[in-house]
Amino acid sequence: MSDALWVDVAGKMRDVAYDEIGQCLSLCVDECSADVLTVDLRHAVTQQDVLMTMANRLGFPDYFGVNLDALYDVVSERLLPEYLISPPQVWLFKSDVVQQKMLFPIKDTLRDVMTEAVDVRITVLWWTI
Repeated sequence: MSDALWVDVAGKMRDVAYDEIGQCLSLCVDECSADVLTVDLRHAVTQQDVLMTMANRLGFPDYFGVNLDALYDVVSERLLPEYLISPPQVWLFKSDVVQQKMLFPIKDTLRDVMTEAVDVRITVLWWTI
C-alpha cells in the first residue's frame, strides 16, 4: 500500500472511483482494522432523507437535529478523544450521479468536519455510482 494513499484516505473524507474502492477499503480494513458501515443513499430524494438515513445507519443520537449544523456537531463529537470508537470505522456512502447537486451541502459539511480529524477513528469514503 502506498504511503501517499494512506495519507489521502485514513482519517479523511475522500471521493472514490470504482477502480479505487477496493484499495481504499483494503487499506482501512487491513491497516486500521476498521469496521465498514455502508450507507446506501441512492433511494434518497431530499437532504432530509439523506440525513435520516445517515442517522439511522450510523447510530446518531436521539438529539440529532436532522440538519447540516447538527450533522457537523454529531460527527465532530465522534472525533473527540473522549468519544471512543473501537474499532475505527469506515463510513462508505453510495450515491447516484443524479444526486450530486442535492448532496453537495452534506458532502461539504462532512469534508469540513473531517479536516479536523487528528487520527483514523473515522474515515469517510464517498462512492458515486
